[in-house]
Amino acid sequence: MLKIRNGRDFLGGVTMICVGLLFIWFGRELQVGNSFQMGPGYFPIMLSLLLIVIGGLIVCQSMMVDAGDDEPEAWNWKAYFCVILAPVGFGLVLSGLGLAPAMFFLIAGVATASRYAKWRHSILLGLFMAAASVILFTKLLSLPVSAFGPWVPFIGDFF
Repeated sequence: MLKIRNGRDFLGGVTMICVGLLFIWFGRELQVGNSFQMGPGYFPIMLSLLLIVIGGLIVCQSMMVDAGDDEPEAWNWKAYFCVILAPVGFGLVLSGLGLAPAMFFLIAGVATASRYAKWRHSILLGLFMAAASVILFTKLLSLPVSAFGPWVPFIGDFF
């Protein structure tokens, strides 16, 4: 009998499959083409298919034949809420704070979801990701996003 050994992996794999199917459905009107003449839908469809395959592998890995009498892991609801709400918060504060502070708060918010993340490492990771994002997106790719927004006037004037 198949039992779910790791509920988080099972739910994550199912979510990946659903997101992949959702993106295929959204891109159903795009011309796919083939490997030699790629259409605008080729890359998104291939990424969605890859996401579905990886999600299927994670679902298979999370299941076990005749699992032992181990207690199932308790669900970490704080982690689910932090991982969902942090990107939403990022989108809401990006135009006001700018890319660097929004990225820092995103990393710090998601890091609080983990039982194993240390706050010092999370701060260092947030600072590194904020600096790398500013360099990549504003300087190298020249995207129209500011490093610091109008809510941070004392630093925003320098960039």
